[in-house]
Amino acid sequence: MEKPVLRELLKQERDNLDPDLIARWNREIHDQFWQLPQYREAELIMVYLSFGSEVDTWSLLDQAWADGKRTAVPKVRRYPKEMIAVEISGREDLEPSFWGIYEPVSDAELDPKQIDLIVVPGLAFNRQGYRIGYGGGYYDRFLPQVQGYKVGLCYPPFIRSDIPVQPWDQPVDLVICPGSNKKG
Repeated sequence: MEKPVLRELLKQERDNLDPDLIARWNREIHDQFWQLPQYREAELIMVYLSFGSEVDTWSLLDQAWADGKRTAVPKVRRYPKEMIAVEISGREDLEPSFWGIYEPVSDAELDPKQIDLIVVPGLAFNRQGYRIGYGGGYYDRFLPQVQGYKVGLCYPPFIRSDIPVQPWDQPVDLVICPGSNKKG
């Protein structure tokens, strides 16, 4: 199946999940994330800001702040087409972007090599840690600069074997999914 068609099907499937089930899965994902040695040892974590029916990451940020960790989130630049990491210390450092997704107000770029742990979004992941994203290629261009541990978050129906993998696709080190962790 072509990636654009698969993306639309995955988005529809995720949008139609039962809200109570999503709430339970989010709690399980968060609990697994906070137990990671890589989280406990990390000084600086980067987290995507969840939007719509994505796995919730706002709770991860709140806990990271409570744990005294430095946090960064992505900011997309349209020209040139790239994503940068920007450090934030609270929700007041964010504003809605042109897509309605929250981004940092600041443009102060953080060196990706400083990131100890990064949470990577995806519509679906396979058992090798490859994902199908939203089609912009931002993370596939950004992740090679990150030396820290890479984690994907995924609901059980979205661990799939039919994800097309291209040579430029960047896998994560671990996919956290309720029930069991994949790869890692």
